Parts: sequence; structure tokens; C-alpha cells
Amino acid sequence: MIAATSDIIFWDRFQQGDATAFEMLFNQQWEPLMRYACSIIEDHALVQDVLQNFFIELWQKRTTLPRPESVQAFLVFMLRHRLLNALRSEDIRSRHEQGFAKLVDQEEGHTASQLYMKEVYAQLHHYVDSLPPRMRQVFYMHRMEHKTVAEIASLLNASEQTIRNQLNTATKRLRLQLKSSFLTLFL
Repeated sequence: MIAATSDIIFWDRFQQGDATAFEMLFNQQWEPLMRYACSIIEDHALVQDVLQNFFIELWQKRTTLPRPESVQAFLVFMLRHRLLNALRSEDIRSRHEQGFAKLVDQEEGHTASQLYMKEVYAQLHHYVDSLPPRMRQVFYMHRMEHKTVAEIASLLNASEQTIRNQLNTATKRLRLQLKSSFLTLFL
């Protein structure tokens, strides 16, 4: 009971913008949340990315979060949704990679053409991965999952204009990086 009361006190201070309370919350919850996340996702690097983004988002949205009865249970609940979204994104990405690989493998033609296709795809993949995490997520949701701007805004708790801005910026960056490639036709 004392630990739960202590957690709530730190939570209140964290919501008021106390960076020390946030650091204590982070240090206290990182390992349990990491173990939980690793029990769901086997990719340790992906788990670290999701968890880091989770804590960044937690800090950014601290004033709008409710006061939980159990801080750890609340954080696990919130993290579960991020993990499911990450799994969904990785699954969709994997299916697109496999589909494109099949297309390249099935292409009848010169080996140089196949190598060029693979190289261009690898280049696109690299450029998309170099986008900031949130922008990359918005881009994948829109272009790969075919979600509307409104759906993405709802899922990410962002305004539709923010989502449009991120999509426009991502598209402009990718076009600049791929300007000599035929892939700009698809952006």
C-alpha cells in the first residue's frame, strides 16, 4: 500500500512537470515494462524503440493523462496498445517486403534489371526507415495500411492537420532522396 501511495505521489509530481519525478518513474518502471514487452515481442531492438517512444509520449501527454489507481497497471495497459500497433506495423511491413521480393523474383528479364529493382527497393526502404519515428509510422499507416488521415489522427491522438503535415513532409523528403528513381511515381 505504501509503494502504491508513493507511486501516486510521483505520478502527481510527474503530471505537474517535475522532471525528477519523471526520471524516478522511468527508472522504476523501465525494467518491468521491458520484461512485459519482451514477453509479447521477441525483437529486442523493436521493444526498445517502442518503449523509448512510449516514455517520450508519456512525458508529452502527461497533463492529459488520468490519475491511475495503480501506476504500473496503467502503464502496462497503455504500453500494450503501442506494442500491438508495433506488431501490426511490422507484420504489414513484412508482408509488403515479401510481396515485393516475389515480384522481383518473378520478373522475367535481364539479371541487371532484377538487381536494379532490388537496389531501388533497398534504397526506398532505407529512406523510409531514416524518417523520424512518428513520421515513418504515419507514412506506413497511410501508404501501406491504406488508413485515412482521419483514422490515423484518431489512432495516434493527433489532429488531422498534423497527420497531413507529416505525410506531406515525408513525401517531400522521399521525393528529394529518390528524384532519380522511378519510385517517385508511386509517392
